[in-house]
Amino acid sequence: MLNRQLVRFNNQLIRLFCLAAALYGFSAVKAQLPPRQWAQHYGGPGVDIPFVIKITSDGGTVVAGYTDSKSGDVSPQPGREYWDLWIAKLDRCGTLQWERSFGGSGYESARDVLQTADGGYMVLGETNSTDGGVVAGFGGTKDIWLLKLSATGTLEWQKRYGGSGLDIGNHIEITADGSYLIAASSSSNDGDIRGNHGTGGYTDGVIMKINAAGIVQWSKCYGGSRNEELFDIEIINGITYLAGFANSIDGDIPPNQKNYDVWLLALDNNGNKVFSKIYGGSQNDVAYTMTKGADGSLTLAGYTTSTDGDVSGARGSQDFWILNVDQRGKLNWQKVLGGTDAEYAKTIITDSDSTYIVGGITYSTDRDVANPLGEGDFWTIKLSPSGQVLWQQNWGGSANDHLRFMVHNPAMQEYYLAGDSESGDGDFSNALGDADFAVIKLKIPQVLTLDSTVCNLSNFVPFRDTLLDACGYDSAIVDYRPVLLGGPFDSVRKADTIFAGQQVTLHANGNGSIIWNAHATLSCTDCTDPVASPLATTYYTATNYLPNGCQVSDQFTVVVLNDAMVFVPTGFTPNGDGKNDFYGPVGKVPDGYKMQIFNRNGELVFRSTNMYQLWNGTYKGSIQPSGVFIYLIDYKDMQNKPRQQKGTFVLIR
Repeated sequence: MLNRQLVRFNNQLIRLFCLAAALYGFSAVKAQLPPRQWAQHYGGPGVDIPFVIKITSDGGTVVAGYTDSKSGDVSPQPGREYWDLWIAKLDRCGTLQWERSFGGSGYESARDVLQTADGGYMVLGETNSTDGGVVAGFGGTKDIWLLKLSATGTLEWQKRYGGSGLDIGNHIEITADGSYLIAASSSSNDGDIRGNHGTGGYTDGVIMKINAAGIVQWSKCYGGSRNEELFDIEIINGITYLAGFANSIDGDIPPNQKNYDVWLLALDNNGNKVFSKIYGGSQNDVAYTMTKGADGSLTLAGYTTSTDGDVSGARGSQDFWILNVDQRGKLNWQKVLGGTDAEYAKTIITDSDSTYIVGGITYSTDRDVANPLGEGDFWTIKLSPSGQVLWQQNWGGSANDHLRFMVHNPAMQEYYLAGDSESGDGDFSNALGDADFAVIKLKIPQVLTLDSTVCNLSNFVPFRDTLLDACGYDSAIVDYRPVLLGGPFDSVRKADTIFAGQQVTLHANGNGSIIWNAHATLSCTDCTDPVASPLATTYYTATNYLPNGCQVSDQFTVVVLNDAMVFVPTGFTPNGDGKNDFYGPVGKVPDGYKMQIFNRNGELVFRSTNMYQLWNGTYKGSIQPSGVFIYLIDYKDMQNKPRQQKGTFVLIR
């Protein structure tokens, strides 16, 4: 199993974007590091290692891995002798909402988690227990373990998959049909695992498809006679891409594989191989993670110890290796990053601006590593779509801090880094045990420009404000621009017509504070939109004012009619100059309105049942020529009696 000890990897993501100048807009801010909102440890006095963090539908996160703690944030488990699977639910402020541990007297761990449509969780991992409530399996070795939890962490059901060998679930992905794909590694060739290419304990990459109830639909092995493993899944246009490493030179692995190479496997919907590609040099090259780019390409990340083949630009003993390929597996570009000591890239995301953020661990203090903090740091790097470094940042404290996973909430411009930390200083201040779940939240503040109403533009002093979110952290940067105090009816109607006995709501549009002059027929005077109930035509005065004393007043006219009123113009000029381009009556009727317009041949060229729906001078899409037209208008008066007006008008071109 390719030196899992080497993967002592508990690192996370980004010190993204600083607070940038607001008026440069969102894309300008993205070119910089975002500020850290909070950093927190979770766990107990023992070792607590997370492998995954995901954003949940309530805006919080769920973190999963393993624990051997028996106190602190971790609920005691009577049968805990080694690792138990541990899952923790956090709100968006980082407060622990609930936690659950599951396992027996053996070793359990969560490797992946995703939220289901019912608000619960699928938790994928491994177990070698047969007690403590763990479902029976296939002997004393590790099996793939899948737990279905409710939204509050209650165990609803569990499944165990594998055979008599070593079986580990690495990643779970939902498919378009509501089923799930599990990427795993296995040395079994019995039970749920059939067709393993390896012998003597060597592992194949395994893909297992299960339905929503956890029932296996099919399971297939891919690899050769030596070690292969699959860690990540991306589904693009019906093709399933899997990333990992290969050590064989036979079976599904191209014969030019040299030692341990990055492996990219493409399958169709039924698990049939579309292609199998390897990338690397003469030493060890591994991909732990990948992401789909905005251009549809795939970018894989892991580590390399090679200096030849597909690898160029080696920095030290072991470096981040990032490679971009198209959907057919053609290598577009590669990037080696690090220092003279060891680095592992464990997580990668595609950012909202089509760039990539890569995260992992660094032990170096030189070369590409600019600001080392301790023995090992969370290390994050932002790359352009073509692989150019835009920024890099270390996170952690003076001890070992290992970044393992990061996620991005594009809608909120939030980033979460999860890994394990032994530090109680630097970015972290609350160490709990030997190693803790460690989560860092980063957020790009929203950039806003808001109006500031003033009496005089020349006296305005520009200023900036920072707004806090519900957690008390910076959420938005606001720049204020001066706008002169306007009239209370600017950009809105200043008059309306009603019939006797009706009411009307008066709308003001002031950019200051609105107050209406007192009037017996107004419902209120200190509200923006009072209701008026006049018995006759009435003028209402509203004032838009600022507390410092400047104000602007204007009048709103409500015309009260005792019966229907219809005024019909004698002509119109629909030439597109914005004046008199539409034809129809002016006035107001209680009910039954209908207007018909006929040409000289008696053809009906326009019909309307709404006084605000006017004729534009066309018929069946054709512009009508100058000439005389006939109108016929029907309506009902206040006594509900039918009325009719008819006559002629002139269309002038």
